[in-house]
Amino acid sequence: MTDDGTLAVSPLMHSREIAAYLKVSESTLSRWRSAGSGPPFLRLRGIARYRLDAVDRWLTEQEHNHAPEG
Repeated sequence: MTDDGTLAVSPLMHSREIAAYLKVSESTLSRWRSAGSGPPFLRLRGIARYRLDAVDRWLTEQEHNHAPEG
């Protein structure tokens, strides 16, 4: 919610914008979609779109708090 009581909705972004944001290629993002391992997305008339807030939440989930042992 915003200060005036309206619902704030994250804008929809194109795959190329999210790929640039994540610093990966569009083909990597496509592979992640196919594997179900990438950020959440919407498919609108066959075109993948992403909400920036959902991508940011997904990124937070990918963070690790410690280095692997070895």
